[in-house]
Amino acid sequence: MNLSETRESRFENRDKRRKANLVLNILIGIVLVLIVVVASSLMMNSPKEQAQQDASKNDSEQTTEAPASDNKKQTSDEDVKDEDKGKSDSADKEDSDSDSDKDKDSVSDEDKSTSDDPFEGAEVKEGGSSANVEKTIINPDWKPVGTQQSGQHTATYDSSSQDWKEMLEAISYATGVSQDNMTLIWLGNNGSPQDAKGTIQAKDTGVKYQVAITWVDGKGWKPTKVEQLK
Repeated sequence: MNLSETRESRFENRDKRRKANLVLNILIGIVLVLIVVVASSLMMNSPKEQAQQDASKNDSEQTTEAPASDNKKQTSDEDVKDEDKGKSDSADKEDSDSDSDKDKDSVSDEDKSTSDDPFEGAEVKEGGSSANVEKTIINPDWKPVGTQQSGQHTATYDSSSQDWKEMLEAISYATGVSQDNMTLIWLGNNGSPQDAKGTIQAKDTGVKYQVAITWVDGKGWKPTKVEQLK
């Protein structure tokens, strides 16, 4: 190889290295530019993102506080409802107690005239004072029916008198037949001025009863014996 060829070869190698360095520098420059652009973008967006995050956090806190307020309001409403319910229950209980007291008073009055089983606890025997008596009932729990009369008592068999009215009350009490369901067959003296006897028939069942009653001073007529007739 001659000297001229050697020089040309060296020149070509230098030229190649120079071009390679140029390309490398250009690439490095591009990379640096990209780094600067990305860094600038991050720096610009960071405050904005922080503001958005703060705004989102505030919205979240407000959203969390709102249900708490709603829950407090709901709890308050429930307390008011419970209080109203308590008042209503108390009023209902008072009404119930009042009705119960009225029922007790009513039962006490009805015991004189009607009962589901007027002969409950009574001593019942077959037959009686005559052949037409089916059975005889005597109840030791019978009490006087009370009276509005005062002073010395004398039995009065006048259908318009108070004594007559109280005799019917005693008969109704002993038999359990109400006066509006009762047909009076006979009512009169039973051997003494303070003893009476009456015969009735129940309209709904047709059963006949003969009832003996006696006067208790200050307390009224008291049943002593009921005979169910045939």
